[in-house]
Amino acid sequence: MEHVSFVLKIDQQEMEEYKRRHNRVDPELEEQFEAAGIHRYHIFLHEGTLFAYMEVENFEQAMKHLADHPANLKWQAFMSDMLQAWEDGSMQKQIPEMYRFERKG
Repeated sequence: MEHVSFVLKIDQQEMEEYKRRHNRVDPELEEQFEAAGIHRYHIFLHEGTLFAYMEVENFEQAMKHLADHPANLKWQAFMSDMLQAWEDGSMQKQIPEMYRFERKG
């Protein structure tokens, strides 16, 4: 199982709308998360930056699975008006894991 984190950039004026849209994510997209091997996917907000955390069987394969799926393409188009690219043009920046504690048992 991979534990993956990344940050996303968003226009601060869009935060309430971003939150509203995530209250009704397309069930077909969430079904594809499961099909892609995603077990958990959380998004948090910290000082204007979105922080995402994912537990996934294989991140690279999951992203390939979702890349061209119609439900994901529809969602990405729906969200494209509020997410912003980073300086290098990427939409997300992966964050390396530095420490992990997992409860035994």
